This record gives sequence, structure tokens and C-alpha cells, in this order.
Amino acid sequence: MRDKPAMVSLGVRLLKYDMEDKMKKRIIFIISSLLLCSSLAFAGEVITAREVQNCFYADGKMKCSDGEYKNTYYRDGDKIVRTNVFNLKKKESLSDDTVYKVIGELSSDPRKNSGALFPQVTRAIGFPGADAIEIISIDKNYIQAVKSTSNYFVISRFKIEKE
Repeated sequence: MRDKPAMVSLGVRLLKYDMEDKMKKRIIFIISSLLLCSSLAFAGEVITAREVQNCFYADGKMKCSDGEYKNTYYRDGDKIVRTNVFNLKKKESLSDDTVYKVIGELSSDPRKNSGALFPQVTRAIGFPGADAIEIISIDKNYIQAVKSTSNYFVISRFKIEKE
């Protein structure tokens, strides 16, 4: 009979150990899941778009042509960075670091808009040169850009390349 309490005590300890082990595994699983989800939630988005049309306006005249650039943008939260401009005709790549600030107060901003009342469009403003200001508008298929300097305007339309 003395062995019975020892067996019960051993069984309780094993059960307690088994529960602690399961609890540790669950905690590790939950922490791992949270870390994975948070890294996905904060991961940026790369957008590549090919220019389909470009219009240059200066001195009262507008000249439009087929696009010749392929741009790469990186979006992370309220910031979009144009990281590369590739000239398709010359086969030249130019590194770029133009930073655009997303204008999140607009009704069309996808973070506030389900798309029921307004189309979902992200708009941002940047300064690509010492005397230039550029507004980009990004929807699900296109990027439209308007750049203004003291001497000219450039209006471009880019088709977003789906991966």
C-alpha cells in the first residue's frame, strides 16, 4: 500500500510536468505567431511600374510620347521612396532616393476607404529635385505622376506590373 501514494505522487508530478511542457509549447507558438504576423504587418511593399505615356509641357506647348521609363517604388507606411528609374530605351538604371509623403487625410486613402464610396487611391507628394515638386497617385493598376518645376510640367502614366 505504501507504493500506491508514491505512484500517485509520481503520476501527479508527471501530469504537472506534461501540462507545463504543453503550456511552454503553446507560449512559444503564440509568441512565434505574433512575431511573424507583426513582421508581415510592418513589411513594406515594392511597386514596379512601366511608363505608358509621358507629356511634357513648357512655353505653352505640350508634347506627348510613349513612355520610356520603368520606376521602382518602396512603400512603407506613410512613406514611399522611388528607389530606381530605369530608362528602357538607353538600358540605363539610375539609383533614386526621392521620398514621397503619403497624404492620408484624403477620403480615397485605402487605409480609411473600403472602396464603396470612392475608388481606393493613395496620393503622395515628394521633391525630386532642388526646384521640383511631384505628386503621385497610385491605384490598383496605375501610377500617375505630375511633376512641376519653375520652367515645365511633366505628366506621366505608369502601368503597375503585377508579380
